[in-house]
Amino acid sequence: MRKLLMTLLTASLLFGQSQILSPIPLPMTIIIDLDPNEYEDHTLEKQLEDGKVFTFIAKSKNSKNEELLTMRQNIMSLFNIMEKIYASGTFRLAFIVPYKVIGKYASSTSNSALGYLLNRGIPFEMKLYTIEDEDEQSLLEILNDINKEKFDLVVAPVTQKGAYYLCNQTLYSPLFIPTLHKNRLDCSNSMIFFGGIDYTKQIEILSSLVNEDGLKITVSDNSPVSQMLSDTAKEIVPIDENIVLGQNGYYKRTISRFSDLNQSTIFLNTPIVKSSLFLSQLTLANFKPSKVLSTQINYSPLLLTLTQYHDRENMVIANSIEKIDPKLSENIALIEQDIRFNWLNYSTVAGIDIVFSEKTSESRLSTVKLVNGSLNHNVELYEAGLYRFILKEPLEY
Repeated sequence: MRKLLMTLLTASLLFGQSQILSPIPLPMTIIIDLDPNEYEDHTLEKQLEDGKVFTFIAKSKNSKNEELLTMRQNIMSLFNIMEKIYASGTFRLAFIVPYKVIGKYASSTSNSALGYLLNRGIPFEMKLYTIEDEDEQSLLEILNDINKEKFDLVVAPVTQKGAYYLCNQTLYSPLFIPTLHKNRLDCSNSMIFFGGIDYTKQIEILSSLVNEDGLKITVSDNSPVSQMLSDTAKEIVPIDENIVLGQNGYYKRTISRFSDLNQSTIFLNTPIVKSSLFLSQLTLANFKPSKVLSTQINYSPLLLTLTQYHDRENMVIANSIEKIDPKLSENIALIEQDIRFNWLNYSTVAGIDIVFSEKTSESRLSTVKLVNGSLNHNVELYEAGLYRFILKEPLEY
């Protein structure tokens, strides 16, 4: 055995003549152990003598022989082989993508999932099942195809309509819906879990900042999410006025209906561009609300770019994107996807991370936990500062 190792080391020295360190990391090799048989020490020695180095590495992990273990470690270091030997085979992931319904998120969620799996460095198989929309026939055909195979996880970024249909079907693989929180619909299917933001929880926490002496106003547009946020705010806070923004981006006439908004609390439930236009036109009207409160819908660095600081000076935003492994975040950014501010991409990756860790016994890269069939996102409040979002001091919620 010592003779074999000496030969390997001599070969590496012959070819290692460069004196300049390369910035490119060495390729990493992973060994998959597909042989269910256990090898005795004498069999391991025979494998090594026969030149079956990788079989020796894969099967010697549990040996009690110190000499064999030392030999194994030396050979692994020589070939730059990862210490982990994966016996679980390939992680299999399916993606249901209703591309006309979720638009740009069709590619961002699936690409973020791909980035996660590539970062993990374990063999995987990922299949995309694309459909135009969420009609029952399309979903039924896709489920029939998926149920013919065994997946470790099926990810379905669908709307409430699609989720309702899926909840009433027979599933043979766990299914994850990252777009919705479980409180958005009644789903008793034990094979399904959810990953969406708990907007009710966010608004409840934001409500602790409401100025009781001034007007309490919701601002929304005609989109389903925006209307849902305003309806939820009305259930928690006694709202005095509801402003609905149109498509033209000119809100002076709407704002001019009010004689004084300086003591008001505004729940801003519109997407970033409309929110930015509304805030700037409030400033032009010489109004400075006591508080502008918003949920995850406006947690994006784009808000800091589209508004001036005095437009958002009294703004507080709820955020449920928790810390995640920085290496993972950067690697996913290399394929032009964001999990630091895009909550749907983050939720997709966090849900996959839970199942992946259970399947492979790998450590978690995200911190969010699964509670009662839904990712239990924490809520933190941030001020929209001069150059960045600044975490507010914790309150007694």
